[in-house]
Amino acid sequence: MSASAPTVKKALRDSGSKSVKFEEATMSSSVVCDKGHGRGLCRDAAIQISKKGKLGRCPQPGCGAQLRYLVKQQYPNVEEEYEYELVKVVRLKSDDQAEDDGFDPMLFKLVRRKSGESWLWPFYWGLNKNEKWHVGQFPPILRHTEFRKMIDEMEQP
Repeated sequence: MSASAPTVKKALRDSGSKSVKFEEATMSSSVVCDKGHGRGLCRDAAIQISKKGKLGRCPQPGCGAQLRYLVKQQYPNVEEEYEYELVKVVRLKSDDQAEDDGFDPMLFKLVRRKSGESWLWPFYWGLNKNEKWHVGQFPPILRHTEFRKMIDEMEQP
């Protein structure tokens, strides 16, 4: 799981009341195998999916189950937690360009595990003041041509 998962303020209404209270809900991501063993950093896993199309097998002795990148999200005014699997990643920059720029925008294709619906999520990591990669809180700001390039690549098998 990421060191500090992004949070969203979740609005909760008391039944029969017009008042709203807020609580924070996490939007956690993790790299795990089908048997539940955690493995690796999310950015590294996203890069591997972008290059190889999938993650490998769990290296835990005696396991060998498929590794998956899972994303759990909660949305304001919705009680249900949504769980997605990251199935495809398009990166805008090469490894060297991302390192030089300190910014690594990506487009994620997520599949909701409950329904099988596909979703696109513009995403990025940036280097923080300690030169460590940190997840971006908001979608990346991209030029139209950059976004089109990522969409075109996402549509390829």
